[in-house]
Amino acid sequence: MSPAALSIRGRSLAGLLLILTGPLPPGIAAESAPRAVPTRPATPRSLPTTRIGGVEWVTATDLAKHLGLKCEISESGKRARFSDGRRRAAFESDNRECTVDGLRIFLGDPARTRGGELHVSRIDAERCLTPLLRPGLGVAVPSAPRIIAIDPGHGGRFAGTENPRLGLQEKHLALDVAGRLRKLLEAAGYQVVMTRTADTEIAPSLEADIALRGEIANRARADLFVSIHFNSLPNDTKTSGSEIYTFAPAGQRSSNSWGSGRDDAEPAASPVNRHDHWSVVLAQAVQRNVLAILKTVDRGKKINQLGALRRLDCPGVLVESAFLSNDAEARRVATPAFRQQIAEAIASGVRDYAVTLAGVRAR
Repeated sequence: MSPAALSIRGRSLAGLLLILTGPLPPGIAAESAPRAVPTRPATPRSLPTTRIGGVEWVTATDLAKHLGLKCEISESGKRARFSDGRRRAAFESDNRECTVDGLRIFLGDPARTRGGELHVSRIDAERCLTPLLRPGLGVAVPSAPRIIAIDPGHGGRFAGTENPRLGLQEKHLALDVAGRLRKLLEAAGYQVVMTRTADTEIAPSLEADIALRGEIANRARADLFVSIHFNSLPNDTKTSGSEIYTFAPAGQRSSNSWGSGRDDAEPAASPVNRHDHWSVVLAQAVQRNVLAILKTVDRGKKINQLGALRRLDCPGVLVESAFLSNDAEARRVATPAFRQQIAEAIASGVRDYAVTLAGVRAR
C-alpha cells in the first residue's frame, strides 16, 4: 500500500458528494439516518496544559495522576514510566516512540523535557495514551459491535503493491484474507459487510475508490471497520513486520512524514476523528493479537491521513500485516496457512475489543 495514495485532502463539498453518492456494490443498502457518535474526550479540560511552540503540552506527572497510574521520572526529566501493576508505559524525551504494555506506539509529537519535567502533547494525552491506558475515560461507551465492515484493499485496476519475483499482488492477498476473516466473524455471530467480494475496483478513479470504502461501511451502519493491506518499501528488501494505522488527529503529522521532513498535518478534523478514542482501543487489540499470532516484528501502531478511514462513522483501523517487498515474509504470505493466521489475529482483535467495551460498561 502507498499511504500517500490513500490520502484524500482538500476536496470541495461538491467534489466529495460526487465521489460518495454514486451507486454502492450490490447488497449494500443505503442508510440515511444519522449515526450516534461518542462524545469528545474530556481529558483536555481536566488536565493543566502549557503552550510551547504552538503545541499544548501536559506533564507526565499530571497525566499519570489523571489516569490513576504511578509515575517515575528520571532525575534528568528525560524519561518517564507509568504503571499500576497491570498496565505500564515508558516515554523518552525527543522521541515519538513509546511503549504501552510492551507494544510499540508512535506518538503524533515527540515527547519533550521542559523545566526538568517530561511532557507529552495534549493531543497525544487525549487521543492516544488515554484510550491505551484507561479506555473509556471521559468518553461515551459504544454498544457492543454487531456489524463489522471488512475492506480488502485495492482491487481490479488498482492492484496495490506486489512482489514480481514471487508473482504476488496485494489485491489478491487482501481479498483472500478478507474472505477468511468474514467466515470467522460470521461464525462468531457478527454481521459482515464487505467493500468488495471480487477482483474489481469499486469506483472509476483511485480517489473515488478509496473514499467509497468508508461510505459503504457508513451506509451499512457498521460498528467497526477493518481495512486489510500488505506493505512494501521501494528498494528495501530487508524491512519486515506488522503495522496498525488509525487516522491522524487534526493538527498532527502522519507517522511516515517525520522521516521525510514534510509536515502533512491537517488543521481540520475529519469525520472519523470523532471516534479516535475507540479506534485506538481497536488498534491496540488488533496489534496485540497480530504480533502474538503471526510472530512478526512490531513496526508499531501509527497514524496517517488514510482516505479509506477519513469519512467513517465508526472506529476504524488499517492493518499492514506483512511486507511483500521482503521475500522471506512474502513467502509466508503466499501460504494459505499464514493468511488464515492473519484472519484469526484480526478476528481475535475484534473479540478483545468487544471484551474491553463490556469491561468498561461494567465499571
